[in-house]
Amino acid sequence: MWLLINLSKEYTAKVTYYVIFKKLPQDKILQETPESKMEFLVKGNGFKLLSANFSNKKLSFLIDKLKNKSESDFYLLTENKKKEIQNQLRSGLELIEIVKDTINFKLGTLKTKKIAVIPDVNLNYKIGFGLEEIIMEPDSILISGPELQIDKIQSIKTEKIEFQEISEDIVTQLKLELSDEAREIKTSHSLIAVNVKVDKFTEGSFEIPIEIVNAPKEVAFNTFPKKVKITYRVGLKNYNKITANLFKVVCDYNKTREANLEYLVPKLQNSPELISSVRITPQKIDFLIHK
Repeated sequence: MWLLINLSKEYTAKVTYYVIFKKLPQDKILQETPESKMEFLVKGNGFKLLSANFSNKKLSFLIDKLKNKSESDFYLLTENKKKEIQNQLRSGLELIEIVKDTINFKLGTLKTKKIAVIPDVNLNYKIGFGLEEIIMEPDSILISGPELQIDKIQSIKTEKIEFQEISEDIVTQLKLELSDEAREIKTSHSLIAVNVKVDKFTEGSFEIPIEIVNAPKEVAFNTFPKKVKITYRVGLKNYNKITANLFKVVCDYNKTREANLEYLVPKLQNSPELISSVRITPQKIDFLIHK
């Protein structure tokens, strides 16, 4: 009886409601997620207040009329929204005050940008096999969302996946990975088709003449040897595409002089993209200068 008598009396108390914001200006988008809960000072009997405290009801604010502090910073005066909120409260509750007098928003324009997709794959091959290429469809996507977030994103990764003991091509589909901070971002694709092309690898080699660069014009060089051996790995499918004229080996005389060396160091200046694991033999070239 005591409880019922007290709950039937009128009280003024703070009640917390979930809030949502509707009717953004058509040319604007939220750059940051606004607060999801707010406190309201309401008047009503104990039964109504008790019910309100356990309610999951969401109160909505129309934010089509905002005031701006800067190009991206806007605010809403809640005093002007009391009638709007009162109409949403349960019967028997009177809104006395919206505790927070100002709600701040960071708004921007909707932006779209094209970015590269990076496959996050860990590949381990059987002995003698290796990667020929990874083909993605698409290899780039369109993202759209708040300008503040879009400007921070330069590329996007797929979900991480690992393959072991690979000896043949793999075709799969991978989801895109977006951080929690980028949950407002929309993507033109949600799945990326990934084709991992695998080839059996072999070694190839050529003897390539040495070219000396940055040498004084008034002197002539005699090198020992005059050629170096280039050894490389290449897939069997591309073996016949590799020719000696695709390689260029140079020795920089300036670097030899600056380091006070008695020999030249051969460096690979040009090589085909289809090869890997390139070795140069020998790595020291003796020379004589003829003035």
